[in-house]
Amino acid sequence: MPLDPDATATVITSRAIRAGHEQDFERWVQRLNVLASAAPGYRAAIRLGQTAGFQHLLFRFDDVAAAEAWQHSDAVMAHAAIADGFSTALRQIDSGNRVVFEVPSDASASKWKRFVTTWLAVFPVLLLVSSVVRMVLTDVPLPFQLVPSSLILTATLQWIILPRLQRYTRFWLLQDGSGRLQTSPAE
Repeated sequence: MPLDPDATATVITSRAIRAGHEQDFERWVQRLNVLASAAPGYRAAIRLGQTAGFQHLLFRFDDVAAAEAWQHSDAVMAHAAIADGFSTALRQIDSGNRVVFEVPSDASASKWKRFVTTWLAVFPVLLLVSSVVRMVLTDVPLPFQLVPSSLILTATLQWIILPRLQRYTRFWLLQDGSGRLQTSPAE
């Protein structure tokens, strides 16, 4: 006879993985799943990949006591410390048949951090593009010089710079002051 679903507990760990450590994370998750499936009260595991380098791991247990015992076991704590070397995490637990979690996302990034990284990426490209366009179109009025400059800058940002910028800075952008993932943007 299955246990009462209202007593079951869900542990969710959201992790932003540093660029270049995706394979480390894959191996780490495999071992974490082994640790979970061997734990008393384990029911199921679900993995949700939000975007490259951003993952949510959900584990269901018979009750909160079983979930907390697993989560705070020496083996799981030591294993989590390994992942802390190449990712940052937010761990949450809730019980019952209907659980609600606030999960971090790219929208959770601090606005000031996003501003700084974007400006640092845009400024050199803007300087280079506008200088080249000004040299090539010296006799053309400024509004007409801005057309190719803005098109080149926008295309470069959209397809080259911002995807790489997001990949390499997500780990830092999504951390709060204590080094954990944040679920809502800090001002």
